[in-house]
This record gives sequence, C-alpha cells and structure tokens, in this order.
Amino acid sequence: MAPGTHELVEGFARVGLPLHPTLRDMLDEHPAHRTERRGCGYTQATRFLSTFVNQPRRATDATDLGVFADWPKQRTEAIARQLVAAGWTDGWRRADRAADAAIAAIPPCALLDDLRALPSRIATVRTDLQREESALLLELLRDLLAPETTTAPALPAMAEKPEIGSCSQAEEFFLEIAHGRVRRGGRVNVFVDAAGAPLLVEKMALGESHSAMAVAPVSVCGVTLPPGALLALRYDADAPALRPLACGVVHAVATIAEARFLRLTTLAVSAQVRRRAFSAQFDAQVRGNMLSPGSTTIDDLRRFASASLAER
Repeated sequence: MAPGTHELVEGFARVGLPLHPTLRDMLDEHPAHRTERRGCGYTQATRFLSTFVNQPRRATDATDLGVFADWPKQRTEAIARQLVAAGWTDGWRRADRAADAAIAAIPPCALLDDLRALPSRIATVRTDLQREESALLLELLRDLLAPETTTAPALPAMAEKPEIGSCSQAEEFFLEIAHGRVRRGGRVNVFVDAAGAPLLVEKMALGESHSAMAVAPVSVCGVTLPPGALLALRYDADAPALRPLACGVVHAVATIAEARFLRLTTLAVSAQVRRRAFSAQFDAQVRGNMLSPGSTTIDDLRRFASASLAER
C-alpha cells in the first residue's frame, strides 16, 4: 500500500473501480477533513456514505453508483429499466443473479458485463482487506451495491435531514453513559427488539436529544449498520413506553417512526485500532479528557443497556 493511501482506495482502484475523488480524499485523510468539527477523514467518509445509505434502494435509480469516480449512471439506469421489463425486479443490482432469459432480452454490452461482475469485484476487495475499519466501510458499500438479505431489524427511513447533527462530540456523552454516568438533567432511553434485547441507546438533554447509538446491528433502507453507528430518531413523544428505567424509559423499536444514519462513531471499532482508524478525532478525544476513549468499547454501552433493563 502506498504511503498515505487508504487500503480501500487502493483495493477498489486495483479492481478497476476508482472511488469518488471526495471519498478518496476523506479516506486518505486530506487535511481539509481533519478539523475540530469534522473529526477526521474516516469519520467524514462515513458521513459521505450516509447520504447514500439514507436513500431508498430503487431498482432503476443508479445514484448509489456515485460512490465511484466515473460510473455511467444514466446508461446503467437504461439497462436497469430493461432488466425490470424483462422480469428482474432488482434492476441493476445483483444482475449476476438475473435469470438467463432476462439477460438474453438485453443487447449485449460491456456495461451489462460490468454490472454482473460488480459483486465479485467487491468481494475481491473484501478478501484483500487487512484492517477492521476498512471492512466496516466495505460492508456498507456492499449493501448499497450488491446487497444480500439482512436479518438486522429494519428502521423506517427519515426522508428529510434532521436538525440533529453528526458533530464529532457525540462520543463524549456515550462514553460517559457506557460507564453508567448520566449528567444531571439528562435521560437515557433504551430501544429493544421483540425479544427485549437492547438495540439502541438514546440520549436526551445531553447535547442534542434523540441522538442514538446502535448496540446491535440495525438496518436503514436495506443497509445493515454495525454497533457503534450514530442515528437520529423521530417518534411520537406521547408514545407509551414499555416501562420506566432509573434514568429514562424502555421503548419497543417499533415505536420509532423515522431513523437516519448519521455516521460511525469511534466505538464502532475495537479499542486497539481506534487511533489508527480515527486518527485526529481520537487524539482530540484524548486531549479533551473524554472518559476513557482508548479503552471503552461498544460492549460497555451494551452492558449498560442490559443492566438498565435488568433493574426492577
């Protein structure tokens, strides 16, 4: 790997799929993306991908291919319409799995071959990756471009960008919550799945309200988000809670009316690779005396949620 070049950038270039220049600059940690508010290039890359994640997957819309530098999206949409008309309802996605009859109905062309090869090229990139943080982004990209069926609980998408931001300071509160510390006046809600297991920890009156961190995989628009993902939530303020907690309430995940993926937090990766993955943002957390940013894990936050649920 060339000095200063992220392995995802190299990996996609190697299979003939150069990433969008902005995404490349983010992953390569260009100084413009390493500011107090933006955090670091890796964080910015997850924000960049969030704009794609939060859009519904449509069979004839090639917007998601905008993660690449020069993919011909209009021509792809024309092929997608032909595939749909021929009976392949997923359009350009997973054209490698389309029935032979659907493929035969379309005039042969190099772009159709590229679409059919896309999943295998992404798989090749995945095989060559060595870093945990790279694999996280690769999985997001795969779900956008070559999706498999997800078992993660689905959250309804939030169509409009919320007032809740994705600034690099959200971890300050979640690090404290992970250690059982809830600042005066703040509340912490836990959203659970049908079996009562914690999925999301939401902070209220701690910085921005209705900001939540996943402690288990969830999905938005068919894209699986890993534990450590930061989301904005909307739900009826009068929705009845399942029960109270010492510092908040328990809600069923079905209570959520809308959710929007904001970014991955530093808790999305294991502690030992955090400085490498989040570089300037992690260093800022240390300088800012956040609570144990180098050793706290998403498991700590999950244990807090589970312990809160166990209290009676």
